[in-house]
Amino acid sequence: MLKITCFGNKLKTVILCLMTIFSSFSMVTAQCSLTGWKKFSQGETFSVGLKEDGTLWVWGQNINGILGNGSGTTTILQYPTQIGTDNNWTDISVGRWFILAKKTDNNLYGWGDNQYGNLGNGNNTNQYSPIMISTNVKSFSAGYHHTMIVKNDGTMWGTGYNQSAALGMGTSVGYYNTWQQESSLATNWEKASSGYYNSFGIKTNGTLWSAGTNVEGQTGTGATGGVSVNFVQIGTDTNWKDVSCGVYHVLGLKTNNKLFGWGYSANGRLGIVGAGAQYFRTPQAVEAASNYSQIATSWDASAILKNDNTIYAFGINHNGITGGAAADTNNLAPQQVGTSNNWKTLALRVGGFHFGAVQNDTTVWAWGANNLYQLGNGDGATAQTSVPTQVVCSTFLATNDIKVNQNKVSIYPNPAKDIINISSQQKLDQIKIYNTSGVLVKSASDLKNKSAISISDLPAGIYLLQINNETQSFKLIKE
Repeated sequence: MLKITCFGNKLKTVILCLMTIFSSFSMVTAQCSLTGWKKFSQGETFSVGLKEDGTLWVWGQNINGILGNGSGTTTILQYPTQIGTDNNWTDISVGRWFILAKKTDNNLYGWGDNQYGNLGNGNNTNQYSPIMISTNVKSFSAGYHHTMIVKNDGTMWGTGYNQSAALGMGTSVGYYNTWQQESSLATNWEKASSGYYNSFGIKTNGTLWSAGTNVEGQTGTGATGGVSVNFVQIGTDTNWKDVSCGVYHVLGLKTNNKLFGWGYSANGRLGIVGAGAQYFRTPQAVEAASNYSQIATSWDASAILKNDNTIYAFGINHNGITGGAAADTNNLAPQQVGTSNNWKTLALRVGGFHFGAVQNDTTVWAWGANNLYQLGNGDGATAQTSVPTQVVCSTFLATNDIKVNQNKVSIYPNPAKDIINISSQQKLDQIKIYNTSGVLVKSASDLKNKSAISISDLPAGIYLLQINNETQSFKLIKE
């Protein structure tokens, strides 16, 4: 049986030992690779993460073959599951039900839904495993049903749904399933951004251009109604940094960290206080401040990361995505999500009804809808949440079972604040401690059968403690 050793006669010690017995010594097997998360993106009913070791992972609804294992069977992935075995991925972008990812050689791969030819491989058949769809790619972006890329030679190309003229190549033909160059044939494009029915491009001179539907003013050019079949410049400013497009609204970020919005402002989509429901056909400052670092949009809501590493959200509060604010945030300023000021990057694309972000410690967190386990938070439930919950790689955070360790290891105290004592009947060749995202945070080797390990430098939280590289691990709580 598992041996638990307690010392001292203080009430606190007794309580801590009881906590250890009933909850802290669950042994588990981690399922993710042992590095933190680098980038994160969300589709309509799933999430995709890129780890620092170059591996790709997906969780939520595995629809149209996004797991990339060659099967088109729809399944549910409660926890992050690796896509293939490659470890040379560098960037990702997610459409409604398809995934784009780039490798270290700048080759772009795609898989999943392809009904409108959004993979540009010459057909409209869903692709159940990653295939190379373009070479020499500098920037790429997956839209709802279309894809835009900028190549290393500065040209911009698109493929997929085009009835809204989002490809910007001079037509509004229903779709193309091969790559089409935008109509100006310019060679100074820097970055592409695909929305639902619009596309945007930023040139090397910092100018911003748009194509696609303009019913609600999404092109931002001042034109009223219709569509723009070619890329048209938005204003004359030369300091645009990023742009993100929902169905009815658009956010733009400048290099001076000032935030702008245009399109349909109903339900607080643009975060402009007192705007009500109106069409803004040119970029409007969301507020006077210049303290924004990242932007992301969903169907009809938005999320922003500020320079102080806090996250704010606004728009329609589907499933709690705006952090618990009223269902309709019309006339309200952006609302802070949670209280953390430790956010590093927003999801590159937020889901229709779930949002997420990466923290500085490389953990991933998500909130909103969870009906298909798209939050990956390990609680075993499908309940939505308006509070960020951590994506975990196994069920250990939710288990309270006590299992047998045949080597009779004692770890005490647990929870612990500064020091943990480890004793075992076997030699302790190596001790490793991982955080809940699988990142190795501490290790020790060549130990005696009984050793003391300092954990005073670790932040409070839950960790996995592994002994001698065995597959089973212990849950360790740091106070």
